[in-house]
Amino acid sequence: MSIQTIIELLQRNNDLAPDDMLMVVHTASAFLKHDRFQQHFIEHDLTFTLLDVVYRLSPASETQASQPDLLSIGQDPDEEILSSLLKAATEILNDISAIGTFAQKYTIDSALVDSLNQWLVSQQQQKQICSCLMLGNLAQSDPVCREMVDRLGLHDRLLDILEDQRHPQASYAALSFLRNLALPAENKLTIGTQRTVEIIARFWSQDVNQQIQHASVALIRQLLNNCIGNVRWLLESLSPDPESPAHEKTYMSLLLLLFGRTDDAATKLETGRTVATICRCISTSAQGLPPESTEAIWHRLYGLHHDIATPLAMMISQSRFPVLRSEGWFALALMARSEEGSAAVSEIFQQLEAFGVLVSTITGQSPTSERPATGNAMSSESNGSDRSPEQAQKMKDKDRENALVLVNELLRHTGDNLSDIRRSVLQDLLNGPQSPGRAEELMTRAKSEERQE
Repeated sequence: MSIQTIIELLQRNNDLAPDDMLMVVHTASAFLKHDRFQQHFIEHDLTFTLLDVVYRLSPASETQASQPDLLSIGQDPDEEILSSLLKAATEILNDISAIGTFAQKYTIDSALVDSLNQWLVSQQQQKQICSCLMLGNLAQSDPVCREMVDRLGLHDRLLDILEDQRHPQASYAALSFLRNLALPAENKLTIGTQRTVEIIARFWSQDVNQQIQHASVALIRQLLNNCIGNVRWLLESLSPDPESPAHEKTYMSLLLLLFGRTDDAATKLETGRTVATICRCISTSAQGLPPESTEAIWHRLYGLHHDIATPLAMMISQSRFPVLRSEGWFALALMARSEEGSAAVSEIFQQLEAFGVLVSTITGQSPTSERPATGNAMSSESNGSDRSPEQAQKMKDKDRENALVLVNELLRHTGDNLSDIRRSVLQDLLNGPQSPGRAEELMTRAKSEERQE
């Protein structure tokens, strides 16, 4: 079957039986792996042809539309063909809209973008999914993202999809698109309203798909990046009533509860990155805020979240992603600069596993009798496939530097509250010679404190 034949058959989609159309779409999908057909597809405006397929086949029934997967056990054979056709057409549209020349032809003022904008408010989830995927692929530059937010207000329509929460696939697509829109600094405050935080936080307290929870945390992290206004929203009380127990809980509290409840390593790690982003944001914003404002934000972060440093412990314990490990050490060093922050950091290093990571990072040795565990598959050793041994060593040296800063701050702020054994171990870790077997000797002393308790 030639390219021209496929084009003609796609343009005659109203005249083809569903099973014949499915064969044509699958064949088109195979051809789309080649640049020549991709250009033909765009030049002949076949995007609208496939959009018409999605439009006609999207299930109008809420029962069918709410299925977590389009292909379900016991489905009628004809419905299965239609579902497969719908899925294949959406995948082609997703792939083709990610091509650079597609964005050049279909600008934000095009009829295509206008049609996809209308699909965002459709009651048919497959239209919403298709629209999120294609518009998300077009949202690859700051100017386009700003126009999509300021002029088209697409973020509000995406929040409507997320507020519905009946269709997991549509929620995931909306979260991914919204994360693209949140990249430009100018969009962060516009998107990051109280309504946004409330809607996203619902995914953390409900039993939903792990991919959705991970995507929701990733979106929040993006909104917090260098945006102190959005950090404040995350630290808002769940209830304005001082008499309510929820008054002492924040949206950050819900995120930390998710960290403790989920068994998904990616979500846990993303939560750690969110904590690190908050610390970096407050520290950076301090240059433009009155000292009392910065201190109030830090105080609220530590005072209402005693376990705020716990996600960072996972970041420094894993070795699959060295860059993220370094983010964790940097954030812990920032936190340890204050008395309240040191208390939070000191809490995680009461655990021997985390303390062993600290010892190993500073000494460059792994205690032979102690290998810190992370409880997940992310602990496999890796220096990052794209880094040379020299670059990897520089990262380890930087981690050691931050760990030394951390220990120094812990001794300065919390030294009087530490046991004699733990304080002496930290002092020796900071000042003692790093001779062979040093790590094991320090860990042996730390363990002796645990046995005494």
